[in-house]
Amino acid sequence: MLAMKKEEFPVEDGVARLEPRVARMEGEVAQINSRLAVVETDLRDLRKSMDQKLDKLDAKLDAAVGRLDAKLDAAVGRLDGKIERLDGKIDRLDAKFESRLEALSTRRFTLWVTVLSSTATIVAAVLAIVLSGSHGH
Repeated sequence: MLAMKKEEFPVEDGVARLEPRVARMEGEVAQINSRLAVVETDLRDLRKSMDQKLDKLDAKLDAAVGRLDAKLDAAVGRLDGKIERLDGKIDRLDAKFESRLEALSTRRFTLWVTVLSSTATIVAAVLAIVLSGSHGH
């Protein structure tokens, strides 16, 4: 029996020494749990705050994109108008160029006809002189 009593004392002594340590650990775990609960709450609040800020930012960006689209549409409209006016000017210049080119071609043709006609007249006169001189002898 003595052997049993010796074994019981060390176990009871060990348990007695462990109880304050376990109690201290339980207290620390409780503190950690409390701190974690605070952190979880802070994270939830931070998430809500960030969601609200992101929603506001999205709204601002949507508004900015809308304004930019409107300005871009107006600028493209003005540019389209300018391009149409430029196309009209080009068409008028093209028609003017064509008429001048046609007039130049007509003038050249008239000049060539006049030159040929004059040459033919001179040749006929020369031939008339040459041929009439040979009849006279």
